[in-house]
Amino acid sequence: MPKPFSILRLTAEGRGAIGSLLLSGEGAEEAFCALFTFKNGRPCTPADLAARRNVPIFGHLVLSDKACEEVLVHAVSPEEIEIHSHGGSAVRRAILRKLESLGGKEVIEPAPLWEDAAEGKPDFSREAERILPYTRTELQARFVLTQFVGAPARFFEQVSRLTPSERAGRLRRAEQLAKVARTLYTPPRVLILGPVNAGKSSLLNAILGFDRTLVDSAAGTTRDAVSAETVIGGLPICLSDTAGVRRGAGCLEQQGIERIVPLLADALLRLTVFDITAPGENPPAEFAAELQRAAARPIVPNKDQSELILLNKCDLPAGARNPFWKNGLPETAAVIETSVFEPETIGRLQKRIQQTLFPVLPEPGEFVPLNAGQLEYCRAVCAGESR
Repeated sequence: MPKPFSILRLTAEGRGAIGSLLLSGEGAEEAFCALFTFKNGRPCTPADLAARRNVPIFGHLVLSDKACEEVLVHAVSPEEIEIHSHGGSAVRRAILRKLESLGGKEVIEPAPLWEDAAEGKPDFSREAERILPYTRTELQARFVLTQFVGAPARFFEQVSRLTPSERAGRLRRAEQLAKVARTLYTPPRVLILGPVNAGKSSLLNAILGFDRTLVDSAAGTTRDAVSAETVIGGLPICLSDTAGVRRGAGCLEQQGIERIVPLLADALLRLTVFDITAPGENPPAEFAAELQRAAARPIVPNKDQSELILLNKCDLPAGARNPFWKNGLPETAAVIETSVFEPETIGRLQKRIQQTLFPVLPEPGEFVPLNAGQLEYCRAVCAGESR
């Protein structure tokens, strides 16, 4: 009977360049040697692994008579072996199934949460180890990895030498960087909304760089929220395109409009899109009133929500523009002109989205609080309450 061992995923579920597994326990070495062959086809023995402790080993896992997978192996000890393979989901599932047939059991740890909080001083390295497999971008991985190389210790050592006012400044920056860390758990939602035929779906596709949603000149083409994740400024966000708002919408369109309400409560940024040539004495006020009427219930946006007003189709002749947009908006309104036919306007929009959601990005090696517990500990240290 095979000896038991555990299998832990070191990289997140989903497609990626590399997929890593950790085998640990009494049966780890035996199961691994039953599958692994060196590059020249020679089988592997425990003595081979003992002679190559902490040295990268290249070879193949034999998964069946017809299938094998190239892997890089790190044999830490007889009871701890790392396997690094191609990152495709199908490859990982095949390796897991084979290992389970030899006595392995996958250990599934609960996903870390922003609300996680340790008693007293956080274990920064352990918490970084837990969140590292869930990073989606290189920037996220970089600021998580800093916790393994002394960034927290440097931060608190520097804080200990600061004046109270300087500590307050450091804390404000840490709180801003915590917004960046929150993307590890849930990418912030950016909601695209506006009247029908304003070009919302075309803008979504332009920001993403591929056609995620259908586009047509007929009003009401988008009847439900269409969401997709992308990366802006090195951080993941979730873009949601919504049904166009208009009076006289049909039953399906009306349902789509009503679904905007919960999305407004969740979104950190709303992109309100207007056709710069569409008529109207006050398009923003008319849209807001129509949205409220169509929603048929109170609209309560996220209290931390920002808004960018997009004047779309700016490539059209200046004479075709609605005169309202020349001086009808308050000076404090954040307005950007866009056109899917002018890529530079899409680039400016992406930059503005990044600056609105993430006004501060971490410097190389800078400490970033990875969860609410670490942020609270920062606050306590900066207030002189603990060290």
